[in-house]
Amino acid sequence: MVVGIEKVRGGVSRWYGRVIESASKANLGSFMRDHIAADPLVKTDCWTGYKGMENEFPNPVREKSGKKGENFGAMHRVIRMFKAWVRGTHHSVVALQPYINEYTYRLNRQLMNEVVFENLVVRILAQVPYPYKVFIKHLIQFSNPVFKS
Repeated sequence: MVVGIEKVRGGVSRWYGRVIESASKANLGSFMRDHIAADPLVKTDCWTGYKGMENEFPNPVREKSGKKGENFGAMHRVIRMFKAWVRGTHHSVVALQPYINEYTYRLNRQLMNEVVFENLVVRILAQVPYPYKVFIKHLIQFSNPVFKS
């Protein structure tokens, strides 16, 4: 699994994760191209799979992880939170990527609570009215076994 985070104002604002076959340059590069713009500051550890990425991501900062990942504290904190969520909610997993996707969705939208409600209201107001009688008619039609194929 490879993980990337976006830090804004000292905290983690977004995270991305992907299950990969190996930590090769091809797999890491694909993940980075999918989730990182070419111009931001990119900080990686000294893993050899990151060598040669300077062409696509100028000015990368390569730093040793340190004892217990101390130089990547925010990322390790998010990883620990993900692991605790998987263990606590799901207890075990078979296919990891769908759980990574769900956690990514939840974490990346946690600060958007007001915006989510506003978007919902805007969408509701933009729709054509759906009268209660029509709703009940469709509900009865699709719940009646005679109409099911």
